[in-house]
Amino acid sequence: MTLRVAFVPGVTPAKWFRIWDERFPRTPLEVVPLETVALGRTDALEVLHQDAADVAFARFPIAGEGVNAIPLYSEVPVVVLPKDHDLTLQEELALDDVAGERMLEIAETPTGGPDAVELVSAGVGALVLPKSLARLWSRRDVESRPLTDGDETRIAIVWRTDLDEERAALVEEFIGIVRGRTANSSRADTDPHAPKAKATAAAKAKAREAREAAAKKQPAKKKKATTFVPRRTRKPR
Repeated sequence: MTLRVAFVPGVTPAKWFRIWDERFPRTPLEVVPLETVALGRTDALEVLHQDAADVAFARFPIAGEGVNAIPLYSEVPVVVLPKDHDLTLQEELALDDVAGERMLEIAETPTGGPDAVELVSAGVGALVLPKSLARLWSRRDVESRPLTDGDETRIAIVWRTDLDEERAALVEEFIGIVRGRTANSSRADTDPHAPKAKATAAAKAKAREAREAAAKKQPAKKKKATTFVPRRTRKPR
């Protein structure tokens, strides 16, 4: 069985993927990147309900039935401006600072994000984005500044509630990895493809002590009695 994981642009799940490969080498992981990134869309839910993925990283708001969602972290908003814009002289901005700017939106297409940033570079307007997306679509002719009083976006991990028992167990393991569960606390026995754990040094030592204790309980072997026979000596001449 393969675990299928979808994620929206700006999320960097490589660390979690690497940990999964280390803990579950016999259960492959299929990556399902989502291209459309317009904030507020529910592409992640569509992928889940179409059974194209088992679990997804998505941005709130997440509206829909039949799914569970756990918030993971918040993203800092930034304002993307042309490189030569006067506002780039400030280290950070507030909404009042950009009140006179034309604010652009991302089109609901796979290239909507990069296209919007290109319009910024042409001086058409400014763009508010999560910092991760501004970094992803960075260009030499634009700059970004933190928006101190802007609304943060939140990344969540989302999965369907009607998964079968085996697939739900894999999703639970993956969620545990994302939330920091260690290998010692992993429920790897729920994964039918997980390799059997090797005996630990402590278990080996315990087995050795048991063998030694059993050996001590055995009766000692009696030594055979020996008869002393005096040696003959020659008479002196």
